[in-house]
Amino acid sequence: MRRDHLAVKQRQEHSTIWLEYLSQQMPWLAMHLASQHRPGHLATTASEVTTGSNASCFVTFEDGISAVVQFPILGRSQFRAEKTRNEITVMRYLARATIVPVPLVLGAGGWGCGPYTVTQYIPATPLSSHMDSSLAINALTRELRRGYHCMARLTLELSKQTFPRIGALNQDTDGKWTISKRPLTLNMNELVRGANFPPNMFPEKTFASASEYFTELATQQVHHLWYQRNEAILNADDCKRKYIARCLFRRIARTIDTEPGPFRLYTDELRSSNVLVSAAENADFSVAAVVDWGFAYVAPNEFTYAAPWWLISDSLEEWSTKLPQFVSRYIPYLNLFLRILSACEDNDIKKGLLDASQRLSNRMANSFHNGLFWFCLAARNSYLFDEIYWTFLDTRYFGPLRSLNDRLSRLSVEELEGLERFVRLKMTHASEERLDEHMAFSDYVEL
Repeated sequence: MRRDHLAVKQRQEHSTIWLEYLSQQMPWLAMHLASQHRPGHLATTASEVTTGSNASCFVTFEDGISAVVQFPILGRSQFRAEKTRNEITVMRYLARATIVPVPLVLGAGGWGCGPYTVTQYIPATPLSSHMDSSLAINALTRELRRGYHCMARLTLELSKQTFPRIGALNQDTDGKWTISKRPLTLNMNELVRGANFPPNMFPEKTFASASEYFTELATQQVHHLWYQRNEAILNADDCKRKYIARCLFRRIARTIDTEPGPFRLYTDELRSSNVLVSAAENADFSVAAVVDWGFAYVAPNEFTYAAPWWLISDSLEEWSTKLPQFVSRYIPYLNLFLRILSACEDNDIKKGLLDASQRLSNRMANSFHNGLFWFCLAARNSYLFDEIYWTFLDTRYFGPLRSLNDRLSRLSVEELEGLERFVRLKMTHASEERLDEHMAFSDYVEL
């Protein structure tokens, strides 16, 4: 499904207004905020602002130490305060409980138009800059192997962090790490940003089982089709097809075999561009820091067991066209990564750092053949959902498809009775070319 062009335009307008206001406060604001979190040290210079999901500014102090001040951009980041709190919590947990290197959090707060963070500056380069040339020429080079080794070590370390419920990490007043907040995901952000999804439609709770959480994600896919007014459907037949797919996917989610807890720490943004490394000649890369933890949460084990989607691309959008051809290119890289991961597991098992039952490589290999890879990818990405469902999931779970009417018998009575009414509603939405106003601009500023 394409993004709603009116929603995207509105969020871009929010971003433009916000960035213009931020630029008026610079460089004084960045230097002032950074100095607050290094008492006794004067900030002397600040770089130009760079933008991604965050606006970032590098500040240098009189003693030569540098820091990064980051501001989540209104319109691009939809849950700025919640995401910032989650990111700081996860980074502090990782620094204390794991060997995953993360930037030191110097401080955080609010500046009047949203939250900010101040972290130490890490003089390193993204791992993706070392791997991209190999991926561009489809070559399984030594440099790519070195990069995959870094990613395998990080994936394995994250998988060792377990918790009793699904949700966001929190630290209580006694210093104990708990799961007491909802899981905030990248897809939630993208649904609000690109589909004008009502933010208050997301539940405010944790989950006791993977089955419960998968059902919630499947319900979000249904709600996405309902609430996105523009670019949601092509015509009545396309609407019917999308409605049926989401109903059947929810049925899969309710019945799929899942593993009980404890559950594992997972991040939607683990990819080579978020891993900063130093590179020595003819040696393995040394990971200096892993960044962007705002969408990290404790997730179903199946997310960890699914093969990583990021092996040949840092962008899921590339999966949207010619999916089978993209997969044929992916398989050799998956096989290489799994061999490297298996070797890392062997090494940890010999050192007593991992039990054989905790291996991921065999589970990841199975996920690509038993459909778990595709189920998890469809559950986590609303804009790839239809392509994944009809290409890889429908026939696997419901048998050969002769016509779309074959699938109507699989719907519940309630779903079947609501089909024609839903199609009429979406055809009306498509003809009106407008947005529903779920929140005022000032409300988005508060998020």
